[in-house]
Amino acid sequence: MKTYKNATELCAAYGADNFWRFGYTLYKHTDCGPWTRLVLTEDRSCYYEDTGADDPSLLLDDDIIGIEIGSIVEGSDVEVGPIFLRFPFTSDELDVAVKEINDEASFYWKRDNEDDFVLTSEGVEYYVTSGWGNDFGRHTPDDVAEKFTAWQATDAYLKEGETIEFNGLTINRIDKSDFTF
Repeated sequence: MKTYKNATELCAAYGADNFWRFGYTLYKHTDCGPWTRLVLTEDRSCYYEDTGADDPSLLLDDDIIGIEIGSIVEGSDVEVGPIFLRFPFTSDELDVAVKEINDEASFYWKRDNEDDFVLTSEGVEYYVTSGWGNDFGRHTPDDVAEKFTAWQATDAYLKEGETIEFNGLTINRIDKSDFTF
């Protein structure tokens, strides 16, 4: 575990010579693509993508008191965070903050960008998540998966909470509108 006393030490630990490079690294190597912001006294801040964030001299600013991390969830109206870390903070504290942002952003991304269904065949329920392809549970019989895929090929649409019958398969789209993290 490392302790970061200032922005220069934090960026150096990530092989970055400026705040833009630190923020970009965090953005590219975390599923939720979090934003980062240097927090300075007097209500000033600098996002990693702001003009001047790539200037190494910014890291020497004595007014830097910490960083904030958050995320805008693509395909959703949700923003998560920010979580503020005041210098000095540890690598463990940073990892926990990034994980919290990532977990919450991932939850909302899945809620708002994937469809979840309950498939009932011969009285047995199976679950499938449909987003970028179908993710069937390992116990879903091939014929159930084939029927669901055939239904999808019809371009039929179910609103959340609706149920239909298709080729001996009951398909219910789960209503996730009230799901929160």
